[in-house]
Amino acid sequence: MYAKFCVTRDTASSFMRLFQNRRAYCIQSSRPLPNGSFPYYLARDWRTKEPKPLDEGAVRMHLNGDITVSLYAINPETQRSKWVAIDADFEGAVEALFRLQWELKEDGVQAALEQSRRGGHLWIFGAEPLLASECRIYVYNLALRLGVPVKGGGLKEGIEVFPRQDRLDDGEYGNAIRAPLGVHRKTERRYWFYDADLTPGAQLAYLDGLKKLTESELKSFVQGMSLPEAYKPPPPVPYIPSARNSRDEFRILDFVRTTHKDSRNWWARCPSCAQAGRDRSGDNLAIQIRNPRFYKCWAGCSKEEIRAALGRPIRKRVSV
Repeated sequence: MYAKFCVTRDTASSFMRLFQNRRAYCIQSSRPLPNGSFPYYLARDWRTKEPKPLDEGAVRMHLNGDITVSLYAINPETQRSKWVAIDADFEGAVEALFRLQWELKEDGVQAALEQSRRGGHLWIFGAEPLLASECRIYVYNLALRLGVPVKGGGLKEGIEVFPRQDRLDDGEYGNAIRAPLGVHRKTERRYWFYDADLTPGAQLAYLDGLKKLTESELKSFVQGMSLPEAYKPPPPVPYIPSARNSRDEFRILDFVRTTHKDSRNWWARCPSCAQAGRDRSGDNLAIQIRNPRFYKCWAGCSKEEIRAALGRPIRKRVSV
């Protein structure tokens, strides 16, 4: 069982200075889905359905162990992030992160290594919010120079870099990562940073003491560089409905109202969940942006159940 804490407001403020770059955040479910996962949901005001701001109270609950939150990297108003997190959960992940940490140190960049369920997270903190695109250029080129695998570009296993996008459009959230020092609900464990005592206050004091990366340093590191071609996002491909029987083609977006989107999906209330009195946050249903024919309920509802709830059951083929 994980240790419970009662952190001070000063401790919560230290956390927010280091990690909060935009006010929206997610909360990890305390109950597993049928597949055993504990998903994260955008924190919303239950009355207005608007995203809730990450405040001192939510941070204290996270650090105490009452809830678990995840953080968005990019502020879409500035396209900047306060931090870069390198997530590795493959075989040899921790060794790869130690290599990256050492090479960063050679550049004069101090990075903090956090344990995780299947590997680790390496965090770099900015002296001020840094352009997400330049952070990604720096880390991707560093990883490729060291031969550290990067997920994507044909590789299924490798590091993932947060921020995951160069920029966000207004209303987009991008990808979130579990906030440090909280409790992972699947394992009921805290995962600490190496090199500091195992209390929230001591951990944050350690992070506060690290040398922060300045914008001028980052620009000098990436001068003349670009994001490697293999990892540039593919150009958007518009969805074109099938010409054959296009009038009868089922389009999920004709039946649901989306609440928000990230780099890959629209999110909406699942009709089957709603029929059963669930999905109060209105974001169980993921609909692929590139091809809305593909959709999935993260609470486990089948396509047959979703279609039936909409009054548009899937037609069964009759064999002759």
